Amino acid sequence: MFQIESGVEMPVGRSKYPFGDMLPGDSIRFVDARQANSARVSALRFVRSHVPDWSFQLRRVEDGWRLWRIS
Repeated sequence: MFQIESGVEMPVGRSKYPFGDMLPGDSIRFVDARQANSARVSALRFVRSHVPDWSFQLRRVEDGWRLWRIS
């Protein structure tokens, strides 16, 4: 028989990117375009499943690529 428990917090999924710790205006720099695009897709998935009112933008910069948290 199974016991039902309330108030047990579900562990947060692991991510190699610190999206949950980012504030608006924070960014992550990438040297490789492929890795930058992978992070962009991961950010979109993070937003859809955790915080729908957040947004991220990926832009090419002088020294590579940057992914910013916009809101």
